Amino acid sequence: MKILITGVAGFVGSRLAEAISTGIEGVNLVGIDNLSRRGSETNLPLLRKLDCKFIHGDVRSADDVLALPKVDWIIDCAANPSVLAGVGGGSAQLVGHNLIGTLNLLEKCRRDGCGFMILSTSRVYSINALCSIPLNEDNNRFIPDHSQTFPVGFSLQGVSEN
Repeated sequence: MKILITGVAGFVGSRLAEAISTGIEGVNLVGIDNLSRRGSETNLPLLRKLDCKFIHGDVRSADDVLALPKVDWIIDCAANPSVLAGVGGGSAQLVGHNLIGTLNLLEKCRRDGCGFMILSTSRVYSINALCSIPLNEDNNRFIPDHSQTFPVGFSLQGVSEN
């Protein structure tokens, strides 16, 4: 099986590459990263040790994505994870990193017939929305007040017993 990990030189991507490489036999790993995040280049020796083919490229570039080899699965770890990156008019950069890049990868999946998995965090919700969630304190924990519906609430209600 051949797997492409985007954002492979980042923290999550490099740790995922390590886990797959050491935990699953017969996997051929390919990774792409634009190395834009300071310090990500320090993970390149690990990727070489894991025999992960590294491609310096950018998923925001349709040409870079088109040039990627055919794979069975794409695991998308490429993103701009900064909560503050979009504050102060920087939303175009966020759209490029977190939307256009993903669209380019989905188009590759459609074209090549491969599977797709995206990794994300709670940071998909805006800071204001997260701060406005009503919480109740209980035994040194904050528990969401379910009297209002908010994004997380939909999933919580979907698995609740009542």
